[in-house]
Amino acid sequence: MAPDLQAKLDQLARACRILEMEGHGDMTLGHLSLRDPQERGYWLKRNAHGLGEIVSHRDFVLVDHEGNKLEGEGGRHSEWPIHSQILLARPDVQVVAHTHPPHASVLSAFADPLQPYTLDADYFEAVACHRDDSALLKTREQGRALAQALGRLDAVLMANHGVTFCGPSIEHAVCVGLFLERAARLHLLGASAGGQPLFPDAPTRARRRAQIMSPVHIEHSWNYFSRKLDWLAAQRGQERLFS
Repeated sequence: MAPDLQAKLDQLARACRILEMEGHGDMTLGHLSLRDPQERGYWLKRNAHGLGEIVSHRDFVLVDHEGNKLEGEGGRHSEWPIHSQILLARPDVQVVAHTHPPHASVLSAFADPLQPYTLDADYFEAVACHRDDSALLKTREQGRALAQALGRLDAVLMANHGVTFCGPSIEHAVCVGLFLERAARLHLLGASAGGQPLFPDAPTRARRRAQIMSPVHIEHSWNYFSRKLDWLAAQRGQERLFS
């Protein structure tokens, strides 16, 4: 494996552990992928392991767009079409993730869109919602339908199931997933408070989004979560894997 790809997959492993730390873990469910730089397909977290158990590049397998495993140890997740179809539809996307964070998963059951009770919702221009009658999206047709629901957005709720989110970098995609779960939690909290909330209008929300959803904020947020992961690992007496 080329050193630069190995470093990227080590970073993707760190992303898996950050997502677990911040509430996206669900036993061995959930998966992240990185577009293969040689366009052979994508590197997908191996199955049968939780997000928090992913520690290095060795925990990913190379999968082509037909679902064949080409390299790596371990099996591929059955929902590989989620990654394949989004990466095929979105040349701007490098990283795709599918997880089951509790608040966003609950929010997916409602027809109401994500509301701006706080600034957290303004990280998103919009959040789509996709409905499917299967517990697992295992066919290319199902993956293609999800990709169509996602469109040009960063995240899509999967009704009564979970979320899928993506981005042009590992840092961006992970922050999208973390911001979405926080916004969903605050939406549910606000909706349960009663009363009649006042929300900013569309131009105000667009201006707020431009102020907060910036590359600098993504960088600072990723670095914060990364330091938090290292601190928790040190508290547990674990070896620090990455600088």
